[in-house]
Amino acid sequence: MKFFGILLSFLLFSACEKASDTKQNNTDDSTLNIAVSSDYPPYIYNKNGKLEGFEIEIINAVAKKLNKKIHFHDIAFEGILKTVEQKQVDGAIAAIGKNLVREKYADFTIPYHRSMTVVVVPFATSIKNLEDLSGKIVGIEAGTTYEHDIKNNFKDTQVITRTKFSELLAALLEGKCHAIATGVSEAYELQSNNPNLKIMPIEGTITDFSIALPKGSPLLSTINEILEEMIKSGDLYTLEKQFFKKVVKE
Repeated sequence: MKFFGILLSFLLFSACEKASDTKQNNTDDSTLNIAVSSDYPPYIYNKNGKLEGFEIEIINAVAKKLNKKIHFHDIAFEGILKTVEQKQVDGAIAAIGKNLVREKYADFTIPYHRSMTVVVVPFATSIKNLEDLSGKIVGIEAGTTYEHDIKNNFKDTQVITRTKFSELLAALLEGKCHAIATGVSEAYELQSNNPNLKIMPIEGTITDFSIALPKGSPLLSTINEILEEMIKSGDLYTLEKQFFKKVVKE
């Protein structure tokens, strides 16, 4: 276990170091260095060697308005906000929910999408409702806010973490956890490919996603204006309908 922790720390450090080095090589005003985590459909995913998804469309639209090209830094989610805090990138988009802790280390744009925490379990399970999670093991992607939602709502539930979202599904199907906690949109994406999965929403866990920027970023107000324009024009809603099977409105 200690070896795994050391290895994971090394990999995260290497990813952050790579992001830092790459930005140094892309510091011209025509390039946006953006941190993403591609293992998270339908927000961001890798298709035939190309990054695609809801958030890729958003940040591409932002870059176009700014008349800039994008250099993506694809790293594990748990390392994303650290790269922003240390100003190794110009920003990050990765289904990032704003909260008081994260606001200490980064600035956040206006929200571009709303989600809520859900629990995903196989239909062939003894877990029929959320109360049945008592004493069970729940898998969560490392660095996300879902751990707080689980521990806050289910006091005696054990939590295990995985670095990648795809590893959560593997842990569930292999019986290493009884359930996984994630966002509603990615849960329905999972279910579309795995119809034997059941989704149970956790009330009171709505969160809004924003683009994270380094503290004091001069891009904040401009990106906010671009996002506001996308909201008013209906472009964001069109993208939501394109990528999501369920959208949280309230």
